[in-house]
Amino acid sequence: MKQIRIGVHYEPSNIDPHLGAAELALQMTNGVFDTLVNKTPDGNYVPGLAKSHTISNDQCRYTFHLRSDVLFHDDTLFTAHAVKASLDRARDPANRSQLAGNLLGSYRECRVVHDHCIEIILDKPYALLLDALSQGWLAPMSLKAMQEQGQGFMHHPIGTGPFRFVRWDSGNCLVIRRNEAYAWGPPVVENTGPPLIDEIVFKFMPDDKARSAALLSNEVDVIYAANPADAETLSSHEQTTVTVWPIRGIPVSLMLNIKRAPTDSLAVRQALSHAIDRDALVAKVFKGTFSRAYGPVSQFTLGYEPGVENFYPYDPGRAAALLDQAGWILGPDGRRYNDGVPLTIIFYALPVNFYPEFGNIVSQQLAELGIAVEVELCTPPAWIRAGMHGDHNMIPQGKYASSSQLLGFVYHSCHSRPNGYGWSKRGPENYPEIDRMIDRAELYPNPKDYIPIFKQVQLEVMKAALAIPLHCNANIVAAHNSIKGIRFDAIGSYPLFHDTDIQKSEH
Repeated sequence: MKQIRIGVHYEPSNIDPHLGAAELALQMTNGVFDTLVNKTPDGNYVPGLAKSHTISNDQCRYTFHLRSDVLFHDDTLFTAHAVKASLDRARDPANRSQLAGNLLGSYRECRVVHDHCIEIILDKPYALLLDALSQGWLAPMSLKAMQEQGQGFMHHPIGTGPFRFVRWDSGNCLVIRRNEAYAWGPPVVENTGPPLIDEIVFKFMPDDKARSAALLSNEVDVIYAANPADAETLSSHEQTTVTVWPIRGIPVSLMLNIKRAPTDSLAVRQALSHAIDRDALVAKVFKGTFSRAYGPVSQFTLGYEPGVENFYPYDPGRAAALLDQAGWILGPDGRRYNDGVPLTIIFYALPVNFYPEFGNIVSQQLAELGIAVEVELCTPPAWIRAGMHGDHNMIPQGKYASSSQLLGFVYHSCHSRPNGYGWSKRGPENYPEIDRMIDRAELYPNPKDYIPIFKQVQLEVMKAALAIPLHCNANIVAAHNSIKGIRFDAIGSYPLFHDTDIQKSEH
């Protein structure tokens, strides 16, 4: 049997308890599910489970003509009813699927025209709909399984993908197996039939060094998201190949809360932007494997605006001058004060993703200018709560996306309310031109129309100093040389295993 063992960094205690096996399977492979449409890196959409689609003149009605030859893993037929139930389930607040629900934007309802045709009705134009439907979070799921299993469905997800879900041993592994009946692979892969490998075992290994050691000892065949510090060592071994895959989207940035003092001051935010040496931070933490970011979207992302590279070069002198002008005067103790109040930045960080290292380096760099940083290390729920409710001055945040269209999700003021992911906390009264541009850009599904507008959005975000971009995301993949055909989706994060093969058994 051709089996590939993959070591992944996954800690069950750090995952939202409402994420089930379906979401975990998606994060690992995209293999259990297919999507209605597929997106290419150049921003075009190609067929998936939907053979074709049309958009009404008012852009509020999307009609999808579905394949009639597709089976779910429980051998039930893929139909429009399953699509409707899946989308309604994602949108239903009772299921607490905030990410999937938000991805649907202005979704009103899904109507079944007939067994192989649906209409999605929007309350207003929402150009991100196709992008959302290209992501596994909104993939169609078995209607029968949802009806019979209820919430328990998430512990044994049933999709239409090239691999069938087998089991999820919490804290140990997740196993998926070849779908022999698969014959509807999308145009973004070469092999549209059953996978070339029989089984994939995802071994949960939260310790980076243990994963690297497991690869070198042949305990696993591949590791994803390898530690940058291990990349050079792994690539020096003859039996392994290390590849760095850029992940597109919103780079990891220090989001600045413009509703909480002292970052409610533009001068303070600009000073912080000049005071942090991002080149040094990225070099120290990532050892040359990740790229420094310059703007609200990464330079690998469709629609990137190079003009952002002119903003906020590292300049401690300029930072000090801005703070002086804003009334933050350096005291004899080396701290800055304004009317006796010390200049203090509250930095919320997870104990993962190198966020503690960011906090330490930022603290050291800002201390040289008399700025104190209080780093709050917290659990994922507390970190999310802090960002949503604006408890922070500074908080790291990044989002995966295939194009600059996701800017609205992070920077439109409608997402800055409590329970939203707009962690600059910008209200509609603050820099209202950003909302106007995003609203206009989201009317256009075609890249040639929305990209110029989102380019301007990037410049306006930088002018307002809503965030300090740190680094572009990347996936460091180390694999035995026998593993061939690994590729990723349009985002660059989620692997596609349709074409993956193993040339010989090493175990």
